[in-house]
Amino acid sequence: MALALYAVVAAAVIVLFNGIGDSGDSILHYLYSKYAFKHPELFLHHWAKPVFVLLSAPFAQFGFTGMKVFNAIVTGVTLFFTYKICRSLELKNALLTIVLLLFAPLHFVLIFSGLTEPLFAAFLSGSLYLMLRERYLSSAIVLSFLPFVRSEGLVIIAVWVFYFLLKKKWYAVAGLVVGHVVYAVVGYLFYDYELLWVFRKMPYNYRSQYGSGNFTHYFVQMTYIVGIPIYALLWLGVISIAKNTLQGISNLYIQVPILLGFGAFFMTHTMAWYLGLMGSMGLVRVLISVMPLIAIIALLGFNFITENIFIHNNKIKFVIKFVLIGYLLIFPFTPNPAAFNWEDLKLNKYDKQAIQVRDHITTNLDIDQRKFLYVHPYMSEILNIDHFDPQQHQELQPDFMQHLNEGDVVIWDFWFSVIERGVSKKMLDNSPELDLIYELKDDERKTTYAVYVKRG
Repeated sequence: MALALYAVVAAAVIVLFNGIGDSGDSILHYLYSKYAFKHPELFLHHWAKPVFVLLSAPFAQFGFTGMKVFNAIVTGVTLFFTYKICRSLELKNALLTIVLLLFAPLHFVLIFSGLTEPLFAAFLSGSLYLMLRERYLSSAIVLSFLPFVRSEGLVIIAVWVFYFLLKKKWYAVAGLVVGHVVYAVVGYLFYDYELLWVFRKMPYNYRSQYGSGNFTHYFVQMTYIVGIPIYALLWLGVISIAKNTLQGISNLYIQVPILLGFGAFFMTHTMAWYLGLMGSMGLVRVLISVMPLIAIIALLGFNFITENIFIHNNKIKFVIKFVLIGYLLIFPFTPNPAAFNWEDLKLNKYDKQAIQVRDHITTNLDIDQRKFLYVHPYMSEILNIDHFDPQQHQELQPDFMQHLNEGDVVIWDFWFSVIERGVSKKMLDNSPELDLIYELKDDERKTTYAVYVKRG
C-alpha cells in the first residue's frame, strides 16, 4: 500500500514539475546515458559510472523524464529493501522507515534527478538485505559493483570486508572483487584498456580544485539533508546502539554494516572536504547515497524513545509516538530553511535563462553545421546537440581560439565556464576575432550568459 502511494506521488511530481535536480552533474549523467548507445565507450566512462550508465541508458532515450522515472523506480527498490531489513531485524514500527526515507527533504527532491545517489542507495539496501538473509556471497557480489555506481562504494566494500572477516565468511570476501574483475575484463577486451584501467582512470584521486572547508561542515549540513526531526532521531539511534553495545546487547549486523557503514561514509566525505582531497566540493547530496542506513538508525532512535524509555506506560508511549510521527510528517512543509521547497522541483532561474539563450540562438542563427563551445551541460539538451560529438560540441577551454572556425558559437556562463574551466568573460571580450551577439544579465545586472560568434 505504501509503495503504491509512493508510485502515485512520484508520477504526479514527474508530470507536474520540470526540474532537473541539479544544473551540473544531474544533467551530465543523463547525457552520458542518453548518448551511450551512439558512443558505446560511454558505457565504461569512469566518471559517468558504468553500472549507472548501463541501467539508466534505456530510460534516458525517453528524455530527462525517462531519467526521472528510472530514479523513481530505483528509489522504490530502496524503500522495499529498507523496510524488509527492518522487518527481518524484528524492529518495531518498521513501516516508519518509508516515512523517514521520503520525508527527508533533500532526498525526496533528488529522486527526480539524473544523479547516481539513488542507485547507490538501492544497491546498498539490496546487499544489506541479502547479508541479513545470510546470502553472503550474493550480498558481496551485488556490493562489488557499487564502486561503478559511485566511487565511494570502495568505502562500503571495506566495511563489508570487516564484517565478513568477523563472521569468518572468507568466501564472501572473494565475492567483493567480482565487479572490478568484470569491468577490468570488459574494458580490456572491447576497448583496449589495460586490465588496471578501473584504478588508473579513477576521477577522484587528486586534490580538490574547489578547495577545502570546515571539519564540522557535514555535521551541520545533515540538518538540510534530512531535516531536524530525522537528524535528531539519527543521533538518538547512535546513542541507542552505543548503549546496547555497552550493556552487552550486541547485534553485529547493526553495529558494523549499518552504523559503521554510515560512519565510514560520513567521515570519508568529512575528511575529504576538510583536507581538500578527492575532488571534494563539500556537496551535501552525497549523503543521500546512504539514506537506507540513516533511516534504519533513525528508526532505532524512534524506538529508543517510544519502546524503551516509556515501555511500561502505554498512554505516554502513544502520545510520544503521535507527536513524533506528526512532527516527521509536518516538518518538511514548515517555513524552515531545512524543510522542503517546492521550487527545488522546478528549473532554477539560471536554467530558465539558458532556455532564453537557446531561444535567441535558434531565432537569430542557423545552427546547422555550426560547432558550439560551452561548458554548461544543460545547453546540449535544450539545443539538441550530441554532447560527445566533437563536430557539434567541444568544451570551452582557456585555449578556445585554437578550436574555433568561422561561424562557430561560444556560449559563456558565469558558473561552469569560470569555476570548472577557468574561462572569464574578459578573456572572450578581449578576443578580436569574436563578436558578442547576445548578453543576458540577472537582477543585479551581472552577466550570467554571453554568446559569441567567430568571425571570418
